Amino acid sequence: MITLELTEEEIGTLIDALGTWMELPEECEGEEWLRRQDAGADLDMDLREAFNRRNDSFDAACAEATFIQAGIDAREQIKETSRAATRREQRRAQAISDGNPDPSNDPVDW
Repeated sequence: MITLELTEEEIGTLIDALGTWMELPEECEGEEWLRRQDAGADLDMDLREAFNRRNDSFDAACAEATFIQAGIDAREQIKETSRAATRREQRRAQAISDGNPDPSNDPVDW
């Protein structure tokens, strides 16, 4: 991996040059043409992303952790307000009070 420092004008020039390079079918055919299209499109997107994110404080690892934690919190919140979960807890409490401290996990016992 190589890190480059480019001006806005240089990035714009590279993006324009890539577009022109990818549109030159007379220089290659078949698989080479397809390879050029794939490589050029990927590089074009990478350049545009880098250019548009240069002042962005986005942290992918932090965002991923936040996203996962939000999912965990949402599931826990749903569990707390679930009527089915409430019924299960009531049945479990009833089974314990009836002298069966460890009811099976068989749906018949639910």
